[in-house]
This record gives sequence, structure tokens and C-alpha cells, in this order.
Amino acid sequence: MTNPYGQQPFGQQPYGQQQPQQPGYGPPSGGMPAPGYGPPSGAVPAPYGQPAPYGQPAPYGQPYGQPGFGGPGMGGDIPDYKTWAIISIFFGGIFGIIAIFKSNEVGQYKMQGNYAAAEQASRTTKTLCIIGNVLGGLGCLAGLIIFIAGMASY
Repeated sequence: MTNPYGQQPFGQQPYGQQQPQQPGYGPPSGGMPAPGYGPPSGAVPAPYGQPAPYGQPAPYGQPYGQPGFGGPGMGGDIPDYKTWAIISIFFGGIFGIIAIFKSNEVGQYKMQGNYAAAEQASRTTKTLCIIGNVLGGLGCLAGLIIFIAGMASY
């Protein structure tokens, strides 16, 4: 079947004919190695994530610091009292355990952007830590008094 336009279909040659070699394609002749890719010319761009130099503000529309963890009005100033809650386990027992759960809620609410709930959970964590530490301190004081009274009567 012949082409009505007089052209051969792409990639097909009549039997026995060779396609002429175009210059610049294929392996180099003369035994010389092909030129490789060299270093880029011009200025080298900065890698992604590199901070702006000191003294220059952040680009427009981008907050300073990570979202949800810093900056004014971003919930970065809401404390979670996690360390105090962990210490309260040893003094306040169940109050310390509940305080740890509330402390974790503070972080979750801040990540979600619910700063009102994070503030409430932070206040509850602080209250539980205070109650647990006061009760634990009173228990230690009572135990010390009983120990001293027992030693004095012996």
C-alpha cells in the first residue's frame, strides 16, 4: 500500500536503503570521549529551606517560626506544663496522671489551631498539678511527723 502523499511512514525505509546519518548524533568518531556535563555556569542557587540572612525580615505572608509553635497570636505562649505533670505523678498520684493527659491535649489543640481549648486545658493541667503537689507534700509531711514521733517514742 502506498502513501497518497508520496512519503514513507515514519521509521520505515524501503528495503535495501539506509537512512543518512545526521551529524552530531551517535557515538563520536576519532576515539575522543564525549564531553560530559561540567559544573553549572553562573551563580549557584541556595538550597531549599535555607533561612534568610540575619537582619532581613521573612518573606511577605510567612510567619516567623513554625505555625502553631511560636510567634504572637499563634498559641506559642500557651504552656503545657508537661514536666510539672510528670513530676506530679510521684507526689500526687492520680492527679499527676490526669495532668499528663490534659497536658497532651494542650499540644493537640495547639496543633489543630483551637487556642481557646488549649488555654482551658492548660489551666486545668496547672490546677491538677497544684492539687497533686499540695496533697503529696501534705502526705510527705504527715509521714515525716509520724516517723519522728515513732523514733521519739522508741
